[in-house]
Amino acid sequence: MPKFKILKSGVNEALMASTKQKIEGYMKDLFHDHEVVKIDDFYTFTFGSITVTVQVLPWHSEDVLVKVYSYLGEDDAQLHADLASELLRLNATIPFGGFGLTFEGQAVFTYSLAGENIDANEFQAAVQMVAKTADDYDEYVKGIKEAVVA
Repeated sequence: MPKFKILKSGVNEALMASTKQKIEGYMKDLFHDHEVVKIDDFYTFTFGSITVTVQVLPWHSEDVLVKVYSYLGEDDAQLHADLASELLRLNATIPFGGFGLTFEGQAVFTYSLAGENIDANEFQAAVQMVAKTADDYDEYVKGIKEAVVA
């Protein structure tokens, strides 16, 4: 049996609230008020051609998830085998985060962190990684989609 705890389902409301407070503070440290839109529990900001979203989500009874993500190539969300294959190849070159496809066939780049012990440095790294990677690959994903359609 492993030495680590087995994850138990459930929502830790107190941890959700305290992590949301931390993220709120980190967002204020990283951005000017006019750069961030907050709707409900979603924070969004634009970077180049993409929009990055930050969200705190339930994970298990003793931790929460801080998810930072951006959709790519949003002009024509269609699932193509070539796109899926290329995103899998790109994942092998990315040190943190990963490319994926939503059920609707939309390309996405995500980076998730455990929220209980999150600090400003790792949060900033996640935000920077998603913003830079998604912006760098947004036109690339659009190009793959256009090549498949042509």
